[in-house]
Amino acid sequence: MIEDGGLKIFWDGHASIRADDKGFTVAVDPYRPVSPDFEADIILVTHQDSGHFDPELIEEISTPRTVLLLPEAMRDVEVPVDDVEYLGIGERIDIYNVEIEGVPMCNEYHERGQGLGYRFVMSEKSFYVAGDTGMFDEVMDLEGRVDYAFLPIEGEYTMDIEEASSMAVKIKPRVTVPYHYGEPFFDEEDVDLRGFKAELERRNLECRTLKED
Repeated sequence: MIEDGGLKIFWDGHASIRADDKGFTVAVDPYRPVSPDFEADIILVTHQDSGHFDPELIEEISTPRTVLLLPEAMRDVEVPVDDVEYLGIGERIDIYNVEIEGVPMCNEYHERGQGLGYRFVMSEKSFYVAGDTGMFDEVMDLEGRVDYAFLPIEGEYTMDIEEASSMAVKIKPRVTVPYHYGEPFFDEEDVDLRGFKAELERRNLECRTLKED
């Protein structure tokens, strides 16, 4: 966990991210095998793949005030939440004073437009949660606009540590957090977290590997 003022930031495992401001919670890609019990005010889903979209868990962590935000590509997908919004690449929406922006998410396994990464601003802190992505043309639009960047590093279905390092250098976040590695899908993959952290620190970029906290 990272604490920043009154804000608590969690990587629950795999692609599940939470930001909690005194009980107000934004959750990205909550997924049953890794996400703990909590209630979410805003839920962001990057795409429909297993490990990212878990309708049963979304129903469990939702309350009558929960807003679910999905990519436009999921508009025809049945969801267990009444208040649903959809977002496209480059579009922005304000939900409960949280500013959310759709960012491209694409690689050889995910066509452009199939899903979204998200940049959102909460409690005056900006987050970028990349989803299952590789490099994309608009990455420089994020430069200097991200406090906490969650970048995938497992290297099979997303970027590897070399590509993620390159993206971090382009974005220049205040803190980079590697995610989308280890259990439950990639526990046998050999990911050089120390090497990733050392490479970013060599470039004067802070890196937090939350599973080591």
